[in-house]
Amino acid sequence: MGSLTSSSSSCSLNSQVGFTSVTSIQERIMSTPGGEEAIERLKESEKIIAELNETWEEKLRKTEAIRMEREALLAEMGVAIREDGGTLGVFSPKKTPHLVNLNEDPLMSECLLYYIKDGITRVGQADAERRQDIVLSGAHIKEEHCIFRSERSNSGDVIVTLEPCERSETYVNGKRVAQPVQLRSGNRIIMGKNHVFRFNHPEQARAEREKTPSAETPSEPVDWTFAQRELLEKQGIDMKQEMEKRLQEMEILYKKEKEEADLLLEQQRLDYESKLQALQKQVETRSLAAETTEEEEEEEEVPWTQHEFELAQWAFRKWKSHQFTSLRDLLWGNAVYLKEANAVSVELKKKVQFQFVLLTDTLYSPLPPELLPTEMEKTHIDRPFPRTVVAVEVQDLKNGATHYWSLEKLKQRLDLMREMYDRAGEMASSAQEESEATLTGSDPFYDRFHWFKLVGRYVMISSDTLFLNNEWFYFNSLELQQILQK
Repeated sequence: MGSLTSSSSSCSLNSQVGFTSVTSIQERIMSTPGGEEAIERLKESEKIIAELNETWEEKLRKTEAIRMEREALLAEMGVAIREDGGTLGVFSPKKTPHLVNLNEDPLMSECLLYYIKDGITRVGQADAERRQDIVLSGAHIKEEHCIFRSERSNSGDVIVTLEPCERSETYVNGKRVAQPVQLRSGNRIIMGKNHVFRFNHPEQARAEREKTPSAETPSEPVDWTFAQRELLEKQGIDMKQEMEKRLQEMEILYKKEKEEADLLLEQQRLDYESKLQALQKQVETRSLAAETTEEEEEEEEVPWTQHEFELAQWAFRKWKSHQFTSLRDLLWGNAVYLKEANAVSVELKKKVQFQFVLLTDTLYSPLPPELLPTEMEKTHIDRPFPRTVVAVEVQDLKNGATHYWSLEKLKQRLDLMREMYDRAGEMASSAQEESEATLTGSDPFYDRFHWFKLVGRYVMISSDTLFLNNEWFYFNSLELQQILQK
């Protein structure tokens, strides 16, 4: 403690001695030319010496006072500070008037906050000649758009006035302003076409709530939609007149274009009619000339020889017997039934495939009677040429057999297949019942196996052959004995 007391007394003594010496030096400098500049330098040196002579306690008190003043200013502006000096959060200021943005997207509304400082707050573009406090951008924002003037009245209240610059688009509560306007808390301010703000004055709003504590809150929130609808309502008369004017201009333009199009269409119609009349006259003259030439020319008959006549008759009979066109029609007309039969076979898991086949009725490979149409059976003997018919080849993959059906038989069996398909979901058949149905022929997918098969016509003398109705059939010895016994 004694050392600290001695050090402090020595410091004060040194400062007194230094002060007297500095005073005497100032008097001497003032008497010399250019002494003012030297005195300014001397004052700066005195300030530095005074700061160096301050104790740590004095410096700490000054720093704490500066920190407290800074925190108070920031708290008034809506910024909370942690003890370590970092930013803790941002909230709405309690005293300072400010602007908050309004956006079409509710999540982006009230995300920007602009303070209106004491005095003048300028609003404009970044490339303005003077520095702007609030910088906005856009096609309808002037370099110096408007000014917010914040002043205190005689009663101590803060009054904020909006002063629009010349030819700037500034709206307050939907009305365009050209003169200074005193703002109230909650006013909607639109700058240009896209920048929408709400003016907040905390002290003014608090005073109004204290005056009318029972005031009801507005039923509709003051947001971007409210501000835009308010602007349209206030500008509705002008917009209505503009719309009517535009509609009249469009109607006049439409009538003019319609008249021009009608005239052009009428002219084209007359041109086409004249061209058609000219073409019709040309056709009539050419047809008359052709008729006269045909009447003048005499047709000469070319005599045929007996061989040429017989050849023509043979060709006529041959081409008359061919029915390729009708076969094509049959194939196209019955393709649907064939496709349905294959589909039902796959659905019911029957190992049967159906396909079209062309069979020709010849002397040595005759067709079965069930494949021949009725009219064909009557003219079968008189036909000089073989006849080709459309049949259905049934490949029984389960039993390794091949059968041939007529188109009528396919349609009949298809009806039974449909009934069987409808019953498939209601009843289930065992493997034994299925094999019995295959042998008895009750299953529409399978044919009963015949105990003989016509393989053709052939003249052969053998003990194992039998001649019946001008056709030869082949049997084995056991089957031949059973036939002879019957």
